[in-house]
Amino acid sequence: MSSTTDIAMLIHQLESPDYDTQQSAAIHLIEREQAAMEATLAALEHSNPQVRYLAAWVLGEIGDRRAVEPLLRALQDKDTRVQDWAAKALGELGDRRAVPPLKTLLKTHTDPGTRRHAATALGWLADPYAAEALVAALGDSDAPVRSAAAEALGRLNVRSAVPALIKCLKDSDEWVRIRAAHALGELGYLEALTPLIEALADPVEWVRYNAAWALGELKDNRALDKLTDLLKTDSSPNARRSAAGALGRIGDDRAVEGLVAALGDKDDSVLEAVDRALQRLGYTVD
Repeated sequence: MSSTTDIAMLIHQLESPDYDTQQSAAIHLIEREQAAMEATLAALEHSNPQVRYLAAWVLGEIGDRRAVEPLLRALQDKDTRVQDWAAKALGELGDRRAVPPLKTLLKTHTDPGTRRHAATALGWLADPYAAEALVAALGDSDAPVRSAAAEALGRLNVRSAVPALIKCLKDSDEWVRIRAAHALGELGYLEALTPLIEALADPVEWVRYNAAWALGELKDNRALDKLTDLLKTDSSPNARRSAAGALGRIGDDRAVEGLVAALGDKDDSVLEAVDRALQRLGYTVD
């Protein structure tokens, strides 16, 4: 069992200017779990902001909900690093008391990094009450904030997010398009079918990959032809692999012909995906 002196020393080491020392101390506090709670909670009030944000990180990793109220207060800290790690910790703790202040942070904070952390934490909390704020964040001037909001909305299962996510398939930033495509697959509403089919022509391979994956999640056979074309002609093995997987998950026997033709693909990962898809469809490769 850890002594009070040992834990006090670790808290002191959080002040170190040496990165390895401070990170090692934080990890040791996490490993001590409940024994470190009281001292780490107190460290949220430390005069050094480095100690405060590392304490927020430790508390999120320990996962004790006694930290919720202190972390909610830390969202008002004057240091953005403390706010960021407090938001992350609250998302990890999974307590929905954090939703209203995180929404406020997402809507009003001037620092895009903090808005991004708030969006990510709201996604982890998966509370539909956060949907309106996250949909609004899809119009944020900062691309990483838009991307984080799109990813978060995929976890909320809120149909009202679908139109805004569809618009994001045309966003100027590729990561916003990637995460919007994935979120639409997670949500699973057929309003996204045609826009996702159109996204199979995106110039970025990971957009095509996620659009194909999402179409597999929708399981609508109207996507068969375009997915078969993608499997046959796309220059990216990643996109072809995703198309094969989607054809298998849709479960329509009409995909067999295109999948069999793809057994001549030169990429091993594509061949594995084709084989799995054919097995799903009850077709055994001799």
